[in-house]
This record gives sequence, C-alpha cells and structure tokens, in this order.
Amino acid sequence: MTEQHTAPDAAFLAAETRRPGDVPAGTPLTSLAQQRAEAGERLRTEHDRDQDAVVGDALTQLAVGEAIRRAVRSERGGLVAQALRLGATWDQVAAALDTTELAAADDLRVWAEGQRTLYHQHVAEGSDVLAGLDEDAFAEVMRQVAFALGRAAVDARDARAEQAPRLRAAVAAAPMVDTVGELRALLEQLPGEMPLSLDDHHRALPGEPDQVHTIHPRLVATVSGLATEAECAQPGLMLTQVYVPFPAEDEEQAAVATRDDLPAYGELPRAAHYLERGELRAGLKASAVVLEEVAHLVGEVAADFTEHDEDGEQLRVEAKRITHAAERVGKLADTVEEVAG
Repeated sequence: MTEQHTAPDAAFLAAETRRPGDVPAGTPLTSLAQQRAEAGERLRTEHDRDQDAVVGDALTQLAVGEAIRRAVRSERGGLVAQALRLGATWDQVAAALDTTELAAADDLRVWAEGQRTLYHQHVAEGSDVLAGLDEDAFAEVMRQVAFALGRAAVDARDARAEQAPRLRAAVAAAPMVDTVGELRALLEQLPGEMPLSLDDHHRALPGEPDQVHTIHPRLVATVSGLATEAECAQPGLMLTQVYVPFPAEDEEQAAVATRDDLPAYGELPRAAHYLERGELRAGLKASAVVLEEVAHLVGEVAADFTEHDEDGEQLRVEAKRITHAAERVGKLADTVEEVAG
C-alpha cells in the first residue's frame, strides 16, 4: 500500500475553526490567512447554502482573525529586535508600529524577558536545542531598551522644560479657585496627563479670627519610574484647601493663599507642623489642645455609649488623666527651651 503524503497544513485548512484555541501551535500565518480568506470568499460568492455552514464560515473568520492578531502580537518584540539588529532606528520602529518609542521599547523588554526565561527552562531540562536568549544576548537587547528609555527621558525632559514657563504662568494666574468654572478654566490650560494630588491637610493663617475657605492650586514635582533608568521628575498639580482672611481684598487673600509656610488648620497636623520644625512652644500648645479633644471624646462621647456604668466611669477616669496631661503639656510649652535654628 502506497503511503499518501499531504501538505503539512492541509488538515488544518479542512478543519472547522470556531475559536482561536482550535488553531494548532506553530501554524504558519500564511495558512491562517488562507483559511480566513477562503471562509470569506464562500460567504461572498456561495448562495443558498445550509445555515449552519454560513454561520460556521462567519465564526471561522472571527476565530482565525483573532488567532492571527495574537500570533502577530506575540511576534512583535522579536520583530522589533530584528529590525534594530538590521540597522533600523528607534524612531523608525515606532513609526512602523504607529506608537511611541517608549511603548516599542516596552514590547522589546517584555519579549526579551520571556525569551531569557525560555532559554533557562531549556537549560534546566537539558534540551538538545536551546531556544530563547542567553545572558549575553539578553544583555545586548536590554542595551537597546536602555537606549530607547534614555532617548524618551531626554525628549520628555526637553518637552517639560519648554512648557514649564507656560505651566507656571497658568497656575500663578489662578491663586484661588472658588468655583467649578474657575477650576475647569485652569485645567484646560494644563496637560491632560499631568498628575493631580490633594494636600493632606487644610491650611490656615494662625490667629486670624475670621476666615473663608478657598482652593489654592500649585505646581509640585512628582517622580515617575522610581529606581529605573527612565526615572524622572515632572510637574504635577496639587490642590490645597486654605482659609484666608475675610473680609479682605482679593490681593490680600491671594497673598495668604499662596504662602508655603502656612500650618495645617487642624490641631493635630498643626502640632506636627510646628514640632517637626523645632517650634516647640507652638507645637506643644497645639498638642495640649489635641489631648483636651481626646479627653472629651473618651470621657463624654465614648463613655455615654458604654453598656455598663462601671465601664463608663472607668473611661471618665482615664479622660481626667488625659486632661491633666494636657494641662501639664500646656504649662511646659511656656517654659521649654527651643534649640536655636
């Protein structure tokens, strides 16, 4: 009996493909494209067919198209490495992929790490054929990645330097933002990707009896890519809630809002603000107020919710101790010696 030989992918072309997983590993892209094209041709030219066959061809187009997309995507890093090895530049690679150099470099990095892992798996298994990247080849690819990251960092730094004066002017022109419209007008002048953060604490002018609330926007430095070759600082927008004098002229209120030395409005963060700067008297006085507030919470608020009278009484005793501590700290504030700055 004579053995019949068929083309390696003939069985695949004749088989039904209803999901990407139906495609055997290693199937050439040319075979995938041919099967998808044949299914599409049948849909366009053959009429009066069985409904199941028509639906099957439509599903084949979807499944094989997805298999092609996955196959091309999995090869992307390797093709980037090949193009660079043959002399292509990073900007040419990025243009070919219609993406940024940074995104293309990340594709190459992910591919290289996977290929290095594959190589070491083959070594561990004692394979006769070692696929993937050994350490020398991996290091060479990563040098290309580092070069791209360096280019991206330089480009980003140059772009930030170019736009910095405009950003500073836009934020400086809005020392106080009191309405949604004012905030929207400011944000429209800033890059959409600019990091946004909120100040941890409200700020206020100490000793001012009458104050009104406002929002002060300011530029701060934010760091991205920590501990990487692409680590860089970029401007971010921080919104600080500030209490300014009222009534007062707009210029006077703005002068207060833009001060960077205002302590926090709350007693606890205000105590930390002063103590961390070595201003012991002000810090201890604020700490004494915090202790008094804690005593009130423990001895009156918490004690009123206890189920047993003895528990409430015990909390009131502890509250008195805290009150005494507050008094002692307050007295120390007037006598403690601060270290000269």
